[in-house]
Formats: sequence, C-alpha cells, structure tokens
Amino acid sequence: MDRKKFRTMKETLHPLNKLLRKFGSRTIGVLGDYMLDELVSGEATRISPEAPVPVVLMDAYPSSKLSPGGAGNVAVNIRALGGRPIPFGAIGMDLSGSQLRKELRKRGIPCDNLAGERQRLTPRKVRIAARERQLLRLDFEKPAPISTKTVALLARSFARWAPKLNGLVISDYSKGSVQNELSNQVTAIARQRRIPVFVAPKPEHPEICRHSIAVVANLSDAEMMAGRVMRNRVSLEAAGRQLLALLDCSYLLIAGARTGMMLFEKGGAIHEVPDGREPAAELAGSQDAVLAALALAFCSGADIKEAAELASLAAGHAALKFGAPEADRHPFLKAITGKPEEV
Repeated sequence: MDRKKFRTMKETLHPLNKLLRKFGSRTIGVLGDYMLDELVSGEATRISPEAPVPVVLMDAYPSSKLSPGGAGNVAVNIRALGGRPIPFGAIGMDLSGSQLRKELRKRGIPCDNLAGERQRLTPRKVRIAARERQLLRLDFEKPAPISTKTVALLARSFARWAPKLNGLVISDYSKGSVQNELSNQVTAIARQRRIPVFVAPKPEHPEICRHSIAVVANLSDAEMMAGRVMRNRVSLEAAGRQLLALLDCSYLLIAGARTGMMLFEKGGAIHEVPDGREPAAELAGSQDAVLAALALAFCSGADIKEAAELASLAAGHAALKFGAPEADRHPFLKAITGKPEEV
C-alpha cells in the first residue's frame, strides 16, 4: 500500500489525528504565575512518638524531582502535547528562579519573556511523599504585585509576540503576575489581533475573565465566584449560568463536578463532559492539563465541545501521574485512538 493511501486510511479510522497533528503548528502564549515544584520521596513505616504524624525516612542525600509549576505546568503540558508555549510572567532573581528557568529550557520552553525581579521570591512548593502518597507540602512564597516597570516590560513583550500567537492562556495562582493593568493591556491586544483567550482565574480576580473565549474553573473556585454552592445537577446548572454571565465570557468549563466536567455556552447550551480521570487519580495539576489541551484543540479547529472532551482525556492521563503531572503526548494519543501511533 502506498504511503498516501495508508495516511488517508489512517485518518478515516482515527478522525482526530488530523486535528492533533495541527497541535505542532500552534503557538500559545502563557501569561501567569510561574512556580517551581519539588518532589522529595522517602519511606514512611511508623508513626512518630512525638506527635501523631508519620516519620518519613530519607537517604543521607535524598534526590528531589524538580518541575515547573503553576503557569509553568500549563506551558509544559502545551509542549508535551506538541504545541509551542511562550511564557510571560515574573519570577525572582533567586535560586528557585534559576532552577525554574533550567527546568523549562530542559523541556524546550523558551524563557526570554520571563521578567526577573530582584525583590521577588520565586514560589516553590515542596511535596514530601512516601509510596506515591503526598504526606506534606511546604510552600515557600511571598506573593506581591509585579512592579509598574515589569508590567510595561511584559506588555511590550506580548505586543511583539502577538502576531505569531494562535492563542493565549492566562493562568492565575494569585502570586502577583496576573495583575489587572497587565491583564487589561494583554487582552486588549489579543482582542485586536483576534487571539482567543483562555483563563483559569482565582476567585479574587474574576475581572480578568472578561471577553475571554473560555474560562476553566474547578468546582470550589466556581462556587466562591458564584457565591453559592453547587451540590447537585440543578444547583450546578443554575450557578453555572449565573457565573457565565458574571464573567462575561463565551464558554465556562467547570471541572470537578461528580459526573465530570460541565460546559456552559453563552447561547444557553449545557454539555456534560465525562471525567477522564480514574476515581483515585492524583488531582494536582490536572486543571493545568485541561487548560493546555482545551486551548490547543480549540486553536487547532475543534469546536468547544470537542476541545473539552480532548481536555478531559489529557487531564485523565496527567492525573494518573504522581506529583506535579505533565501530559505525555503518546499515551494521550493512545487514549484517543486506541493505538500508540505517531500523528
């Protein structure tokens, strides 16, 4: 069978392959709070006699796994799924900042648009684990708004990159990079250039969602922004509609509902998206995978429902990984096509 005929047959068997192949030609800006994640593993075989806590036994020189966290994990997911992420944000000129840059570059992600601030502490989250279960997390951080100088620098950087971007993700972790002034400038440029914007907000900053294509929120954050609980399907649908109008966006994707994710459209339609995670899967970082896959799929030509379904699958794979998960392109494709083929 000639190569062209084989490729055509393969696309017929796996119609999403054509969409997934477009991921490699998509450049997505990622504005947000960049952090360093560290995982330290040991053995916990007994409870301390001093307090009802496990004793974690470490080697004399325990090795730790470093990886980009926060918006950095969104960028890593975009890269792992075949896209090209361009980070925008502020980090400290400290050891954690240097290590974060190194980890991003190791994954093929440029750091030219990460502004360094001398007085800023790069957020670092250290997870202590035993037998693939997290026992404790230590957060080293001192959130502070970025300076006026950094706002201007990042806005100029984004303006230079805007003609090359297919989409923009804003990942807010309330550490100071996603500031109203910067967000307003960046989204204004995005609207002018017709760049679709995807936002993962924190409840204290709902205004950054305005005019975006899609907002991704976990259930607890959605409840805080809506000011009401979402305990069942009826309350979820009512609060979701209210929140969609409040955020002034085209689509709202709420993750963490009992049946999976709920997708709300501005026109009134509501879709239930099956949860791609296993029941006991690790939750940390799965929202980052949702955001990355949703943006890539939509910017590659998928409609919003298809993009949400792909995002759920990406999150399902990421959630099966221990620690700060990263989407892996090959198993993600296998989950969709049933075969571990290249696209």
